[in-house]
Amino acid sequence: MELTHEYLYQRYVVEGATVSQISAETQYTKDQIRGKLRRLGIRKKPIRLTDQPYDDKDWLYHQYMVLEKGYTVIANEVGVSYTTILSRILHFGWPVRGHHDIDKGEPRRGKKHGEESLLKIRQTRQRKRVMTKCTYCQLKIELVVSSFKKSRNNFCNQVCFKNYLEENRVVPDRITDSAEYKHWRMRVYKRDGYRCKMPGCYSQSRDIAAHHVYPKKKYPQIQFDTSNGITLCKPCHEKTYGREEQFIPMLVRVVQTMDD
Repeated sequence: MELTHEYLYQRYVVEGATVSQISAETQYTKDQIRGKLRRLGIRKKPIRLTDQPYDDKDWLYHQYMVLEKGYTVIANEVGVSYTTILSRILHFGWPVRGHHDIDKGEPRRGKKHGEESLLKIRQTRQRKRVMTKCTYCQLKIELVVSSFKKSRNNFCNQVCFKNYLEENRVVPDRITDSAEYKHWRMRVYKRDGYRCKMPGCYSQSRDIAAHHVYPKKKYPQIQFDTSNGITLCKPCHEKTYGREEQFIPMLVRVVQTMDD
């Protein structure tokens, strides 16, 4: 359903419906409803004009229509919110200029930066760099400060980085933390389509685990064979705890069916 001016005016002003009621009817969020009401200038209570400059129709007309300033620019200049100026523009019946209709270069057109401003611009464009050494080959390298602070180890190229990892590889205490196990688990997931394969379970949950058909502690020689793995959802996996060997015949048949 489209949020037209006629519909919103009738429901919000004439019938007195709340934003929550309109949101329930139209399936739009409350923020979307409020934003549409602001842009269309629909209010339950008329604007109270004060002695502020932006409430002076002639002054605002000169700023908005003659000088062609955006309402956000005017709001920043007088120190009020954007919606305050926008609501006055809609109240006076002037068309609202969109983002692409505003001449963004006008405020500085024809003006030149001073020497101090130019110096600041140059400094911001020159990324600060530091000299350090490659952690692997000890070659001197120059890095951006942000990159230097990210890690205690810095490398001159990918080759040094890979060589460093190979020479300083940490062997995990648990098999499930190893790269080989994670690769095996991913192969099992891909084969099973990331869905539980327990017979009678039709769960579409993504909370899954790669289960060893033959327990890895008793059969370490086949612990990383894809045929020794099957994808189970969390509830089905919990059913096998302490009873892994009871499920072996059934799960073997399921895996054999998938491999055929």
